[in-house]
Amino acid sequence: PDLFLATRWPTMSQSLLDNWSDEGCAAAISEAAASPADPSAPNPLKVVLHDLSSAVVRGALEPERLVTVLSDAALVDRALLPRVQSDLADIFWFLGLRIEAEKSDEDGDGAPKQQLLALVAALLQAELVAPELLKARLDPEMLQEAGLVASHTDFHRAQVRLNTRALYTQQKYNLLREGSEGYSKLVTELAELPAGPRDGTSTRGCTRAAEVVANVQSLIGYFDLDPNRVLDLVLEALEAVPSRASHRSLVELFNPQYLPHVLGFKFQFYKGEAEATPHSLYALCGLLLKQGAVELEQVLPHLEPSLPKLREVHAAEVARQVAAAKRIGAVLLGDAKPAPAEEAEEAPLAAARPEGTAAAAVEARLKQALAGDGLPLDAPAASRGTPAN
Repeated sequence: PDLFLATRWPTMSQSLLDNWSDEGCAAAISEAAASPADPSAPNPLKVVLHDLSSAVVRGALEPERLVTVLSDAALVDRALLPRVQSDLADIFWFLGLRIEAEKSDEDGDGAPKQQLLALVAALLQAELVAPELLKARLDPEMLQEAGLVASHTDFHRAQVRLNTRALYTQQKYNLLREGSEGYSKLVTELAELPAGPRDGTSTRGCTRAAEVVANVQSLIGYFDLDPNRVLDLVLEALEAVPSRASHRSLVELFNPQYLPHVLGFKFQFYKGEAEATPHSLYALCGLLLKQGAVELEQVLPHLEPSLPKLREVHAAEVARQVAAAKRIGAVLLGDAKPAPAEEAEEAPLAAARPEGTAAAAVEARLKQALAGDGLPLDAPAASRGTPAN
């Protein structure tokens, strides 16, 4: 009878060990590995292996008998060996701690520790457990006793040095050189972005935007580039060739909260400058609005005139039109002229009308970009009034 399967992973009793069956033990290991994992219960495979290893440590089972079962391909599927090896390494670590605790509580003879070391040595000789795995899991003292390292103190010292180099040592490099090289490679990579399905501008024949996007992401990580500066260069590349803006995955690499600010900074650059805001920047803003990458409410605070100023202009225009409507039907006798106060009030209102301000130009440019009217990129930024930002 299969006593191992009938017990459903209890601690191995002496009666079960006396009726040892290689086939039953192998079947128990295989069924435990195939059992569904239950987060609220111990892992069945670990329970079986722990009980068998504990039996070896107690001296109730010879290490060679367990090694015979695990090494027989007809009894234990070779596909289970990686899981068995990992679980055995954890179990050896746990048993080593338990033996040390019991040894400190009671002055034992050290036989359980020798049985555990004999089991480890037998599994290593049969190549059922990798030495590298044990070095990563077991304590340095146990590794020395098992013959895996010459000195546990030297092994521990080497571990500390390795962890320090990997986690705490700063790499020295030339910031200026690394930054220049990274951004130059970035500009070169952005030039490879295809502008259309039959675009022939790529020097290496790149036809997929995903390839460029992956390379840009790698450059940011490898050279530790500033994402905001990279986003600024990406917008420059899209502004130069607006058809590239159809590759949304490139813009989606960056935090969408920063995109309106970087775009608004480009508009702010032309504030107070003699040079008019280029139409290509309006076209880029319109394309990003159309794609939903930015919202109009996010861009307006960066434009001129400001929203409070536009409200003042609108209120003044409404007041002017109301005043003009009140004068309809009024008859001027003789050479009567409007009062000087009315003329003085009329002059600033006419100058503040939005038709001649940058607001109308901004609105017109965004509408043209959204509608795709095909205006040339070098078209003037504003038809009238001050340059728009």
